[in-house]
Amino acid sequence: MRRYISKRLLYVLSLVFSCVILFYGMSFLMDTKEALTREYFRHKEFLFLLRSLPPLVKEPATEDGVIALFSEHRLKPERVYVSEGGVEVVLGEITWSSLPRLVRDLERRFEVVRFSAVDNTGKGVFKVRVVLR
Repeated sequence: MRRYISKRLLYVLSLVFSCVILFYGMSFLMDTKEALTREYFRHKEFLFLLRSLPPLVKEPATEDGVIALFSEHRLKPERVYVSEGGVEVVLGEITWSSLPRLVRDLERRFEVVRFSAVDNTGKGVFKVRVVLR
């Protein structure tokens, strides 16, 4: 049986092929390492900027302030009372379209301790209970 490729040539070709694969593999790994390093430092910069922000000062929740906020949204609360947790508000029949704006304004002005919105009808009419500080 006659050999077309000698063992020596086969060893040299496998060594060259292994070096080529190693070179391309290392370049891919280095590019991946640089991308991960960039993302890591972007994340660290974001955390630094987040920590350096001044704390948000929100006004304390009072019955009058809460009622005024709900009247801006043309909503009349069923009950507003002060408890140990803060000012508790119970609202009935709020449509799904007005709920996001209400939540946004509540979070901007007061500290929202607890929020629950339940739709028992399935028609997008919610009964809302909020505890504010």
